[in-house]
Amino acid sequence: MGLVLFYYLDDTTGSYSLEELRSMQDWIVKYNLQTVPGVTEVLGIGGFEKQFHVDVDPDRLLQFDLTLEEVLGSIQQNNLNVGAQFIVRNSEQYVVRSVGLATGIGDLEGIVVKTFEGTPVYLHQIAEIQVGGAIRQGLQTKKWCRRGGCRNGGQVVWDQLKYSHWSGRSQTRRNQRCVAGRVNIVPYYEQKSLVEAAVATVSNALWQGIVLVIVILIVFLGSFRPSVVVAAAIPFSVLFATFWMGQLGISANLMSLGGLAIAIGLMVDGTIVVVENIQRNLIRAGGEVSRRDVVVNACSEVMRPVAFAVSIIVLVFTPLFLLQGVEGITFRPLAYTVALAMIGSLVFAVVVSPVFSDFILRRASTSNAGPTVAERVDNWIRDMYRPMVSLFVKNRKVAVATVAALILGGASTFPFWDQNSPQHCKKGHWFYD
Repeated sequence: MGLVLFYYLDDTTGSYSLEELRSMQDWIVKYNLQTVPGVTEVLGIGGFEKQFHVDVDPDRLLQFDLTLEEVLGSIQQNNLNVGAQFIVRNSEQYVVRSVGLATGIGDLEGIVVKTFEGTPVYLHQIAEIQVGGAIRQGLQTKKWCRRGGCRNGGQVVWDQLKYSHWSGRSQTRRNQRCVAGRVNIVPYYEQKSLVEAAVATVSNALWQGIVLVIVILIVFLGSFRPSVVVAAAIPFSVLFATFWMGQLGISANLMSLGGLAIAIGLMVDGTIVVVENIQRNLIRAGGEVSRRDVVVNACSEVMRPVAFAVSIIVLVFTPLFLLQGVEGITFRPLAYTVALAMIGSLVFAVVVSPVFSDFILRRASTSNAGPTVAERVDNWIRDMYRPMVSLFVKNRKVAVATVAALILGGASTFPFWDQNSPQHCKKGHWFYD
């Protein structure tokens, strides 16, 4: 979500101090990394931010009749760039300025603070000047761990990069190109590895889900031909969503691919209804009506409810489209991919699947073969379902009372949802962790 690269500066020679390493980070490495598109911040921790410390001797201030304000004002005035307008020579303007930038201890020591009894008083006469570091707000250390144990590697200068609207792998490669050739820069965490692992997990879930759906289709449809027609809705819908993701600028990230994984089972719903209705009408029609007329009439019968069903699924994700801020950036890709995949499944169900059905499906055989595995499973489910439905239809009050009890049972958990930690619960009360 932003922190995509951690690295540290490693001094293999041992010739640089922590102040020098921090200066390299703040003035060389940092500015080079900030030129990479998408980088919003480079955060440095560790080492010492280089400063020049002026330790004033109070006795010397009294001796030369000085105050701290006067010393501070003298240092500031001698460390300024001041413009002096310009001079004209040979029809050319030359800008005149005074560069007063102190670059070291010697420059600071030579600052004239005051003239005391006709003699200039220099800063080194009233203060001790030395290189130091700013107040530290944290430090970073490294440890080398092997089978024999861990040993402390000492303090290091550590940094992290923040991105906004980035592509993890491409941006990390750019970072590596920026730091390539720069001594002692050691990346030790790259979000690219995490992203690739997450995307691989979702990709595996996608193909495993596709295989599982195809197997279930073959078992319940009872025939290979209609299963092929229905299963073809999955790659069509995925490619349809992928195409429009590219057109809309939606990257293939964890959330967008997760949306495709969520929608795998939903992609085939409309096609199942269309194909089963076509197969049922082909069985009933026999050879009396033309095959094309049977397919067209079967599709016309279920086109409207299929369109309504898919539209309702898409509307369920409408709240995700309205999210703002970080949650919007996180979950909108999921909503877009699910919606695009469902629209693709609708296009396949009402446009493509009738054509495939006309080519692939066969009319029913006239042989007296026994029931198929799918028919046996279907009959078993019907035998279990019919008595239950008959019971609740005859006893409607029992059905309503059962539903009401389930709703009240679920509603009774609401008072406990905001008490999700032990410190917010009274003695004897339940909480959800």
